[in-house]
Amino acid sequence: MDTQSLTEGLRSLVPSGLEWKFALYTVTKKRGEASLEWYSCDMADIAGWVGTVRDALLNKPVAEKPVAPYSPFLSDRENIAVLAASDELICQQLTRICGDIRNAPRRAAEYLASGGAPKPTGYVFYSDGESMKPVLLLRRVSPFLKGPSRLCVAAGDGVRVTDKPIIRLAPAVDFLLLDGACYFFSSGVEKDFEFENRHFAIASKRLALIADAGVISNIEALERVAFTPKNARKFVDFDKQVLEHIARLPITEREDFLVTYGVMIDHDGRMDTSDSEQCELIIDLLCSRSCLDPLGRLAVGSNITIR
Repeated sequence: MDTQSLTEGLRSLVPSGLEWKFALYTVTKKRGEASLEWYSCDMADIAGWVGTVRDALLNKPVAEKPVAPYSPFLSDRENIAVLAASDELICQQLTRICGDIRNAPRRAAEYLASGGAPKPTGYVFYSDGESMKPVLLLRRVSPFLKGPSRLCVAAGDGVRVTDKPIIRLAPAVDFLLLDGACYFFSSGVEKDFEFENRHFAIASKRLALIADAGVISNIEALERVAFTPKNARKFVDFDKQVLEHIARLPITEREDFLVTYGVMIDHDGRMDTSDSEQCELIIDLLCSRSCLDPLGRLAVGSNITIR
């Protein structure tokens, strides 16, 4: 999953004989969780629009930005983040979204623009593909022009104002699902995939591994610091190899290893969680937030571990 793979995948999209669907979605909040409501909308020459988007991506972002493994801290201005569709961070939501698009009720654009449905949050071009692997190009913006804009059309020898809504589709995407890989061109789309809730779920699983390793003085104290939006995000980059390395070290060697990162140990040789600052340092060490890779695998200054 690199720039070349993305470029080759984009080139194969059109013409490829894929049957495309155009759908709109609206995000609503229910009990603190995001819910996506989908509507399928007829549109002429879908493949042509997909081709326009493909050409725009090939001519600008793909050529200028490197593809890098997804991290919540990766800058979308400098990189295109990539995440396997099977990754626990997105797998469940992606499966649900693709299923909802397939079964989305069909509505005319006039109905959707007139208030017959909630205002769209964004739109997608969708196809199941030749091998039944779904392809999805998502743009997180409403395609309907704002205001009372109306289009004048020919009517015999004169003109009339049509009440049909004007749709504007930009030749860009915020998210692309292609060949089993998810590409993030904008971090804003993470809201639609409920990443914040997933961050907490993943942090909980990682903290269970840390507790089982027996190298923390008080796991409850670490959890209190970990379960904040800022720190929960860090556990997406959790590095199990660093935890296992710390657990294998004899106490004297463990102390020498940890002092480099400002982490103290108690009299039993476990990482001290007696104050929140120490807990922050432990989380940063285990979640690839240190300037130096603890196991010497990455260059100085890198904070992303390839999982």
